[in-house]
Order: sequence, then structure tokens, then C-alpha cells
Amino acid sequence: MTQIIQAIYEDGVLKPLDALDLHDHQQVQVTVETTSENVAPEEKSWEDPLRGLRVSLGRLDLSEHMDEYRFGRRP
Repeated sequence: MTQIIQAIYEDGVLKPLDALDLHDHQQVQVTVETTSENVAPEEKSWEDPLRGLRVSLGRLDLSEHMDEYRFGRRP
């Protein structure tokens, strides 16, 4: 299951801003992506609108499966 959440990094710990649907001691894989509000202006010059999808699917080249993504049939 994939959940995209907002969190804040404070005192060396990532703290979710909302409750998570997880069990105690459940292992998860975390990918950290800073939000636009925290990115320096020079880094905002070009934002990839598909970045979140690429990260969540673990695929760099979405064009390989364009129709599956376009019509909602993800492999």
C-alpha cells in the first residue's frame, strides 16, 4: 500500500502531520521529497509534474507504459 503524506523534520525525526494507517513496529520504506515551499528559487525553475508518480512506482521512464498510466491500467 502506498500513502503520500506530509511530514515535518524536527530534532532529527520525521513527524507525520496526519495519522498513518500502519501497525506498531511495521516496517516501511521512506522516500523524502521536499515540498515546493522549502525549495530554493533556483531549484523551482523546472518542476517535474510526474515526479511523485515516478517515485511512487519506482520507474524512471514512464513513456514505456504511457497507455497504461494514461488509461489507469498501471502494470
